[in-house]
Amino acid sequence: MLNSITHKDIIEFNKTMSLLLISKISITQALEILIEQIKNTNFQQIIKKVLNDVTRGKTLSNSFSKYPKLFPPIYIANIKIGEETGNIARVVSDYTTYLEKNQNLIRDLKKAARYPILVLLVSMAVITFMVFFLIPTFQNLFSSTKVSLPFVTQLIIDLSRFIENHLIWLILILGALTSIIFKSKDSIAFKNIIDRLLLRTPLVSKLIIKNLMARFALSMSILLKSRITLLEALKIARNTSSNHIFKKEVDTVIKRIIKGESLSANTSTSILFDKTFSRLLFAGEQTAELDKVFGMISDYYGKEFEYQLDVITSLIEPILILVIGVIVAIILIAMYLPMFDLINYFGV
Repeated sequence: MLNSITHKDIIEFNKTMSLLLISKISITQALEILIEQIKNTNFQQIIKKVLNDVTRGKTLSNSFSKYPKLFPPIYIANIKIGEETGNIARVVSDYTTYLEKNQNLIRDLKKAARYPILVLLVSMAVITFMVFFLIPTFQNLFSSTKVSLPFVTQLIIDLSRFIENHLIWLILILGALTSIIFKSKDSIAFKNIIDRLLLRTPLVSKLIIKNLMARFALSMSILLKSRITLLEALKIARNTSSNHIFKKEVDTVIKRIIKGESLSANTSTSILFDKTFSRLLFAGEQTAELDKVFGMISDYYGKEFEYQLDVITSLIEPILILVIGVIVAIILIAMYLPMFDLINYFGV
């Protein structure tokens, strides 16, 4: 049910809601209008339940909190502050901006992965064609003669024959591994392994850290802007990330702040937060404008992330094409090398 509700649906809902509330329309009237405008029937049913709760006297934050997948803790915390200050419209507007920026960071990451995956799929299709059609054709030709095959040619033919003879077993093994990964993907141990591996991979680690910093700072900015305490903001912002290594780092920061240490001093000793991050935080602490500084940090790391993404993408694309080209070239050369001996064999 909830899976059919997209990020676009949630952004449009909040965008329209903020406009309605800014126009001094009551919460119940705003929800009634939104129910008429929402196209997704599942989302529409949820908002009807929210409206029903609100008309019965429940707070908006309490009603939304029943659906944490749609309205996460960061949203509920902001709505609560909006209810206390009587400024829900601004809170919803700020959250909409947060959602759009956050979605842009995620979309850029997915966009960068799209082309390399496409190249890999096409290359796999080409290599599959060679293994199951091209190489066997040459193999039949070579086996009908007594021509001595070069080592590379024989190796590729043997490899092709092995794949062909054990194809069912290879598919079963691949299927079993895929099934194990799929079943383990939600386990904390598996996520820790993947997160640790990604953070140790050259180039990729820098990209992930920039993305984590930008999204974390964005969360902190909107929370502190709503006058949520630093500790509470850190706890909520921690849960906006799916990276378990990052969550542990934030947990360490929280424990040290409880002991009386400053935020900037904590981040300066972290393996994920760099010196620029810590220095900007220090400036924010001195001026008592952490919310604005976190906003600037988010913009800074967002731009750094985009730049790093462009650099890595520009490197990966030619490298992938080169590697695939070399593999295809080796196979073709290996198949055509014995042709010179075949010419002599047939006396051409």
